[in-house]
Amino acid sequence: MCGIVGIVAPNFSRAELQRANDLLAHRGPDEAGMFVGDGVGIAARRLSIIDLTSGHQPISNEDDSLHLVCNGEIFNAPDLRLQLESKGHRFKTRTDIETILHAYEEWGDDAVTHLRGMFAFAIWDERAQKLFLARDRFGVKPLYYTQQANKFIFASEIRPLLQFTTPCANLNALHQLFTRGFIPSPLTAFAHIVKLPAAHTLTYHASRITSSCYWRLIFSHQITNPQDASEKFIELLRDSVAAWRLSDVAVGSLLSGGVDSAALAFFLNQHSSAPIHTFTIGFAAATHDESAAARETAHALGSQHHELIFSSADFDHLPEVISHLEEPQCSATSVPIYLLYKACHEAGFKVIMTGEGADELLGGYHWFDGDRRVRQLLFLPQPLRSLLARSPLSMSSAARRVLQNGTHDHTQRYFLWHQLANEKQLSTLFQNPPEASNLQSPISNLQLHPLDHFLLLESQTRMVDFINFEVDRMSMASSVEARPPFLDHHLWEFCATLPPECKLSPNGNKLLLRAGMKGKLPDAVVNQPKRGLATPHADWWRSSRLPSWAEEAIHSSAIESCGYFDSREVKRLREGHQAGKADHSRLLMGVLTTQLWHEEFIS
Repeated sequence: MCGIVGIVAPNFSRAELQRANDLLAHRGPDEAGMFVGDGVGIAARRLSIIDLTSGHQPISNEDDSLHLVCNGEIFNAPDLRLQLESKGHRFKTRTDIETILHAYEEWGDDAVTHLRGMFAFAIWDERAQKLFLARDRFGVKPLYYTQQANKFIFASEIRPLLQFTTPCANLNALHQLFTRGFIPSPLTAFAHIVKLPAAHTLTYHASRITSSCYWRLIFSHQITNPQDASEKFIELLRDSVAAWRLSDVAVGSLLSGGVDSAALAFFLNQHSSAPIHTFTIGFAAATHDESAAARETAHALGSQHHELIFSSADFDHLPEVISHLEEPQCSATSVPIYLLYKACHEAGFKVIMTGEGADELLGGYHWFDGDRRVRQLLFLPQPLRSLLARSPLSMSSAARRVLQNGTHDHTQRYFLWHQLANEKQLSTLFQNPPEASNLQSPISNLQLHPLDHFLLLESQTRMVDFINFEVDRMSMASSVEARPPFLDHHLWEFCATLPPECKLSPNGNKLLLRAGMKGKLPDAVVNQPKRGLATPHADWWRSSRLPSWAEEAIHSSAIESCGYFDSREVKRLREGHQAGKADHSRLLMGVLTTQLWHEEFIS
């Protein structure tokens, strides 16, 4: 695991590249390396996990015509190595990353399709005079870039790029944040800085950028027997955990209290000769706490269990969290995640398995089942739907919004489920009204079942740009590599062959996983309903007084000075929230984090 950075330009200094690389020291505290050629420089900070003694970066091939830096892991490296050695390639190290170089020698740009893992890498091809970048299928590992005239710079995080450009807010990205709850690829909160989308490659040659998508999920519904499907799914999950535990250091596991992380810990424990270490974050607020279920799982596994309790006082870490995120958020989940990985680091762990991706794979989030229910009412006349949406019936605010405004267009309905603010609300909140978005849906002209449509959208938008982004930044802030085996593409390609009812039905969600783990985990864990990681930030905003740093950030003078928001509207939202008229906590959190972000990076 590493932080990587590189420059292609006629003129740059070695010192510039060194300073940019040093800004990634938290991603790779174990060592630093650099290659500088004619008009190109690439560098890496390394967190040593595989081949601790000789896996230095950058890595070059036999004739020094190719130079590689990589952030991530290649989990099929042992098999790839044998295949490539049989074709005459000779390896200098035991590191998994070297397989990328030889795969590129053998297959060129198509090498990326042979890789199984999580990665963002760059290859400088001396003969072709081109830079080749690639990012893994689900965007587990980040990659950013900027182009200025004849200069191209890339990095694992944004801060190194700011050494080469004047920081400037991207208002379109901020509008998207307050609409969707995340900043969608390829946008970032900074003008002129772009993130490479998941499952994409990029070539920089002769001052020109070309980019293409190398992998797409295709739904086929070939397997219909639920029993066969569950058995095959568990077999693939067991194989994924076995592959993704590839490491020369100890591997721990997070436990949330649900079946996803419990299943990973179970299979990791099967592959371990000693009891594994498990880590849980509990909450002082009982409504958000799953620590008791996590303790039950840990007891059943016989793991050495570590537990951290989160309270409202821990929101004091928000400014340093935003500093690591480098972008604002309409959420507070990053704070407990940050503290949890910090605890993993303090316990001596560099590698932690985590359950991200299971809900996106198997329809675990409430909006998947919610949409199944709401779809049944879309045939009703609009006036009747509006009446039902305003009725005292038990349903979430999101469900009311979809019931009232939803159509049979699956993409439109999906984003309605996640909408924070509509165009009118944005115009009131922001001083500068939002422009019409030119972002295109990643799905077009596909005839998919509604659930498959939602799962595909989830895997290409929110999961990449919110979930994976958050986990990467919060784990790497403490020099910990988070590994999500549910994001193995073999699992996803298999599940794409299954009918929707194998994943979600009126009987429940994650049916494949729950059926497969019955008898392996306690019934209470297998049947545990989805709760998800949620912080009591709504209560925090209802407190009579916020911490001094928060009060200063959202004071009318500070808001007017930054120039993004209307201070009167922010005051109205806060007062309405405190009075219990509505839950504006996510909008308020967005305002606060944007103010903190501006102070850190823009002002």
